[in-house]
This record gives sequence, C-alpha cells and structure tokens, in this order.
Amino acid sequence: MTKTPKISIIGAGSWGLTLSWLFSQANNNVFLYSRNKEKIETLTASHKLAKPVKVIFDPKTITFTNDLAEAIVDTQIILFCCTSQSLREATRTLAKHLLHNPNPQRKPILVSAVKGLELDSLKRMSEIIEKEIPQHQICVLSGPNLAKEILQGLPTATVIASTNIDSAAKVQQILSVSKFRLYTNTDVIGVELGGTLKNVIAIAAGCVDGLNLGANAKAALITRGLAEMSRLAVYLGAKQSTLSGLAGMGDLLATCTSPLSRNYHLGMEMAKGKSLQSVLKETGAIIEGINTTEAVCKLSKKLNIELPIAKLVQAFIDGSLSPTEAIMTLMNRPLVSE
Repeated sequence: MTKTPKISIIGAGSWGLTLSWLFSQANNNVFLYSRNKEKIETLTASHKLAKPVKVIFDPKTITFTNDLAEAIVDTQIILFCCTSQSLREATRTLAKHLLHNPNPQRKPILVSAVKGLELDSLKRMSEIIEKEIPQHQICVLSGPNLAKEILQGLPTATVIASTNIDSAAKVQQILSVSKFRLYTNTDVIGVELGGTLKNVIAIAAGCVDGLNLGANAKAALITRGLAEMSRLAVYLGAKQSTLSGLAGMGDLLATCTSPLSRNYHLGMEMAKGKSLQSVLKETGAIIEGINTTEAVCKLSKKLNIELPIAKLVQAFIDGSLSPTEAIMTLMNRPLVSE
C-alpha cells in the first residue's frame, strides 16, 4: 500500500488555512504549523474555519500544531504560507530543525506559496529560502488562486515552478486535487515575480473602479500594468512567455477584477476616501501589495527602470498624491508609442 504523503504547511493565515483544508480534502496527511498557540488550540478544539468561508476540517487528515519538529518530521513537502516579511525568520528557525533530520537522505521539497519581496534585501522568496536552507530542492507555487473561491469548492489552476523539473513534477502529483489543477514550469523567476508584481497593479485597478472611471480606463490600466510587470521581470531574468501565462496575466486578471482580492479592495476603498490605516483595520490582515509596492519602487530606482504605475501607487499609499491625482498623472504622462 502506498503511504499517504505528508504535507507540512508553515503559517496559519488565510492562505495557509485554505491550502490546509484543500489538501486535507484529498486525504493527504496535512500538518499545519503556527507559533500562535491560542490559534492552534482553537483550531484543534473546533476543526472549523469561520471566514472567509465556513468549512470543517477532517480531524483524520489534518493536525494543527505549534510544535515545528512534529510538523516537519518525515514530511515530503514543506509549504511556506507565512508573510513575505516573516519568511526569513521562519526559514532560519526551520533550518535548525532540519539539521536534526533523522533521515537526511530524504530531504523534503521546500515550496514557497508567498507572494512578495523582502523590503530590506529586495529578494524574492525562493532566494531567501535558498540562502537560509541550502541543499534542498525549492519550488514556487503561484497563480490566480483567490482563497474564498477555493474554500467554496470552485475550480482553479495554478503553477508549480522549479529549476529542477523532477521536483516540480513530484509536487504537482502530490498537490493536485479535484478542482485545483497544477501546471509545471522551470521559470522560477517569472512565476514568482508574476504573483508578486500583480499585487501592485491590483491596487491601481481597485482605485480605477473606486473612482468609477469605467471599463476603458481599467482595460488600459491592466494592459499597461502587464507591460510594466513584464519589463521588470524580464530584466531580472524571467521569460516573457511566463508573464503571459497563469502566474502572470492569469493572476493579474483575477486580482484586478475581484473584490475578494485584498489589494484590489485596498485601492477601491482608498479611492472612495478611506485612509490606509482604516482599510487595514477593517481588513484585519496583511495586504502584501503595500510592502511590494515600496520594494518595487526601490528596485525601479536601483535598476533605473521606469515603472510609472508602481510609482503612483506608492504616491497615493503614502499620501503624497490623492488617488485621483495619481490616476490623472498616469493619463497625462508624455505621449509615446506602445
């Protein structure tokens, strides 16, 4: 009899909980780790998730724990679902535990499902994992995957990328479940940056809708946004074709058109007159696009690459321009060819 794969998920935020529920539905052996003892105790007692959708966890296929050693022992996949700014600390802690792996010949594959850039270093998440936990196979999971729709049982597709195609294929086989289709890719940079950079454009798209500027303006914003994403990603080593796929255009369309996207919601609410802090308080969760926008603007300056949408999103996030002023500044830029 084939042994049921063990999947270890690091981080019990909305995304970590969503993927834990999804993979446990396929009778995998899922361990969800969080250092938040109170949250783990609540989940263990109730096996319920109240929001964004009420679901029940099957106690036979999922274990909630704040014991990292228990979470990762004899696991095949370690999936990071923490925030971008906490990933380095999480990997450093994990690295210490992996040193005591009782079976060093069977190293788990490390998978990043985190969409963001580290503010201090401007590094991608896979670069941080590789630095802090060397000599492990690393994959990146990214695509148009809105948590609420997944919890509602709606179908989606995503990408698993690795420079080692065998590792990507192995993760593809383990994580593919009903209504969650995975495609492999070897362009880690493109897949990772597609999922990261689209958050900046999603904030701008929410702003366009919040100002009621219409479908023409939004179509122009999304199209030019994809061009801006591609400009930076290709400069950093990505393939242009990747940005036209699920992890690029696919994720961009989902987050720029759905109010379920936190980044889109932020842009819309700020365009309606709410402050950044009031939206954050109302949302009660990390909005990755805020830090990503700041990091992208730093990259723009460092690399001397023009990224006008990111620059103006940063301007209305930090209050130096109103949302209306930012959008109109985009419209009044010097005329150029497409």
